[in-house]
Amino acid sequence: MSPAEKIDPQQTHFRVLGLDENATIVRRQIEEEYEKRARQHVQRLAKIDEASEEAEAVRARLAQLNAAKGVLLPRKSRQEYSDLLRRLRTAERDLSEATAKGTGDRSAVLILHLRQQVERVREEVRRVHEEQYKRHAQDHLGEARTESDDEHEAPEEAEGRRRVARTGERAAALAALASRRPIKRSA
Repeated sequence: MSPAEKIDPQQTHFRVLGLDENATIVRRQIEEEYEKRARQHVQRLAKIDEASEEAEAVRARLAQLNAAKGVLLPRKSRQEYSDLLRRLRTAERDLSEATAKGTGDRSAVLILHLRQQVERVREEVRRVHEEQYKRHAQDHLGEARTESDDEHEAPEEAEGRRRVARTGERAAALAALASRRPIKRSA
């Protein structure tokens, strides 16, 4: 893909990095493919005018590469993304089977339903890609995450945090009471 070429939000993260989505992928492959592709774009971006249309296209392509790396590196995230793509492939296959020539009577309602299902999943994939492009747009700069980035933190990370109750007079009194040794009473 040339730097001035517009990005396709329907292009999968696997295709962006040149990986086969049906093959077993290891972290090292993802990192190598990302580095190989991103290095060219970062170098090109350093040589051109930041306000030019080409620079905007290169930044968009870098955001796409960053999102692909950000989604595919964590195994759980990669699995969720693969499941979404599998849903899309299944919906497209069902539609093509229903509309294929030579098949028996296919109801127009069924075909309409399958087309709508394919469009819904495609729209979901496009929306997910665009959200990830925005989230990972600046990852190639190596900047620290800002507070606004923390709002988009994955739910499993937020759930894994330890909850701590605030202390007050009442909580301190209960803690002091709990820390006392039991009194032995003589019988």
